[in-house]
Amino acid sequence: MKALNNMERIQISNELVLLLLSLYEYKGKSFYYDDLFNRDQGAFEKKTLESNLVAIASTLELDMTDARIKLFAKKQMAPKNKDEALMANIRQALHKLHANPESFELLVNEVDNLARLLSRQTEPIGFASYAAKDEGMLNKSRKKSRREDLEELMRLFDKNMRSNKFELTQLIANFYVDFLNMKIMTKHNELIALVLLYALLFRDFTVFKYVPFFAYFAENKAAWQSGIITANYYWSSGFAQTDMLSRMLIHLLIDAYQDVDKMAHEYSFERDLNKSDNIENSILKLSEIFCKEDLRKRHPNVSDATIDRTLKRLKDENKIRPLGKGRSSKWQRIVSGHKKLGMEQLSLFND
Repeated sequence: MKALNNMERIQISNELVLLLLSLYEYKGKSFYYDDLFNRDQGAFEKKTLESNLVAIASTLELDMTDARIKLFAKKQMAPKNKDEALMANIRQALHKLHANPESFELLVNEVDNLARLLSRQTEPIGFASYAAKDEGMLNKSRKKSRREDLEELMRLFDKNMRSNKFELTQLIANFYVDFLNMKIMTKHNELIALVLLYALLFRDFTVFKYVPFFAYFAENKAAWQSGIITANYYWSSGFAQTDMLSRMLIHLLIDAYQDVDKMAHEYSFERDLNKSDNIENSILKLSEIFCKEDLRKRHPNVSDATIDRTLKRLKDENKIRPLGKGRSSKWQRIVSGHKKLGMEQLSLFND
């Protein structure tokens, strides 16, 4: 609890204040995003969850092929080994969180339930214990569970939250550093800390309904590890340097909101257009050689069936041709990419 206990010493620079102002300005648009994307909410959440799981598998370096990872991300699968069992458990944990992120509460029982869920068909995960000396003349030692320490840590987090003296992302970053250093669980402390970090962020920053948090995290994994090393260096003395992690969290959130903002502009323009024509227009803007995943990224609210139908139609019209077969196959555009398909250029002075 050394990080949360010493938050009074943290100073926020003018640069960080400006970043926070930008972040909370984006956060204020959450109702607009929810209203805009409401029609395709389920499609967004499904794709976001899948992308999160693929990114987590990469972050944890699970011993699974890319094909198996994608299968586990898409649907419930029977695991063949411990890594696949862990992947299936993470999928279930994130599915529960995504179902109702606003109702998440930072409670010891929630952490216990998360640990039990993650340990199914793998190695058991419980609260760690250590020898602690009782106060008094005899100074007898007793075995103390880290569960008690976690309860105290959560009380402190809640107290700091209710004080309204500290900015939310700063609180979350310091809680995360404390949890890691206190080694609360017997196994998978880093994974459980990361899921709790995500749950706390998701509860208040609903941008992660539409973009995958763990994909952003995976892109910055090396820098994040450097931030943890920096924070841990002076943690035991009560001077954990959490500034780097806090700043990275803010940048990550801003990047996520900026991407959703771009999606919102495109979505508001596209929602009244024919989806198949819109996919066709995107193909003209892509490289001559492209794959189905390129179209998924540009049209996260469009189903795979619609994309497949469009590809088949364009193939039949001799506008594209397949290169190879199977899930990893690519396509080649035959027609010119300079003119948008299905749309005619308007001229003000045409007869």
